[in-house]
Amino acid sequence: MVLESLERITALNPGIVVYAHVVMPDHVHFNIRITPGLNEPLKALGKAIGRFKVFTTKQAKLLGLAGPSPAIAAIRYGDAQAEPGQLLWQQGYHDWLCPTREKIEATARYIAYNPLKWELMYGVDKRLYINEPLSSPRLDAADYWKGVGNLALLDHEKPMVSLRVSRRMRDIPVVVARMENAIAKGYTIISGFISPGERAVLDMLRKHKDARFIRMRPSCIPNARFRPESAYVEAFAEERYLEIGRGNDETEFGRAACLDLNNEIAQIATAGKGLAVYFTERGLEVIGKGR
Repeated sequence: MVLESLERITALNPGIVVYAHVVMPDHVHFNIRITPGLNEPLKALGKAIGRFKVFTTKQAKLLGLAGPSPAIAAIRYGDAQAEPGQLLWQQGYHDWLCPTREKIEATARYIAYNPLKWELMYGVDKRLYINEPLSSPRLDAADYWKGVGNLALLDHEKPMVSLRVSRRMRDIPVVVARMENAIAKGYTIISGFISPGERAVLDMLRKHKDARFIRMRPSCIPNARFRPESAYVEAFAEERYLEIGRGNDETEFGRAACLDLNNEIAQIATAGKGLAVYFTERGLEVIGKGR
């Protein structure tokens, strides 16, 4: 019913066009275009959303649809008097302006992946099981390892490259280009993704459909239920991403822990078919043999 109401917005509100939309269990997302030259465009937008809310609420009451319980309503909406059967909307709405095609496309992707994000964060999905203890020839057997994601990325026979980028490294596009070349050669990329250069590569990896990558946490993976960050949902779902961590205790992160992390990552990569690369302002250091 809410979906049908969303699709009616365009017909009932001249100058307001709904493109992408998704109805979630407790919220909705939609991408709207306001026709250039529309008189008082922001007021027209507010009226369109107001009509949508009023219409859906009336329809819900007519159909006797069950809404949130009074207890949930009190928590979510601050309304302790809410009755079952009501469809409740929060006051107002959160809107963002999309000034570029890149922003429009990113918003469309976000809307399209929202159901998957919900499933991964709140459902029971095998892709988000915390696997422990991990066993792999690449991992130091003296440590207790946990992992979430595609464990096949640790395959001893698959080529892997560990990435480390100095914070003094300024030519970041060169690093990103080299890692794109590594993807084309079939390498899985592993890193802590901490320095600015490493984070730039991570941003590329998340968007690259052929990229397989592993992020090693500076500390352990929590014992509580794992919930992925939004930025990694797509990669988790496509099974091209893995997070690993050591032990069951949090580690205070500092310079010593960072050096230990980078050394462990290099050992994981070079333990099988792989190599370790370190980009510095002086040049590139490579350990191991690769393709």
